[in-house]
Amino acid sequence: MHAYIVKTHDGYLYPFAGDVSLTDEQDQAGQYRSAREASEAAQELGYKEGTYEVIALELDDAGRNRQ
Repeated sequence: MHAYIVKTHDGYLYPFAGDVSLTDEQDQAGQYRSAREASEAAQELGYKEGTYEVIALELDDAGRNRQ
């Protein structure tokens, strides 16, 4: 199973209080179900393609990051 997170030059996208903020910690990054959903979230915050990276995570059956 995969999840996707977004890394920008400002940090990782992080869900907070019904909105999206930023965190320096990868393990706190918000997880998206698809790369497209992750990319759209970054673009909604004003990041243009090429200014952020969508990173695929391999999750175990319980939804935890295998890395």
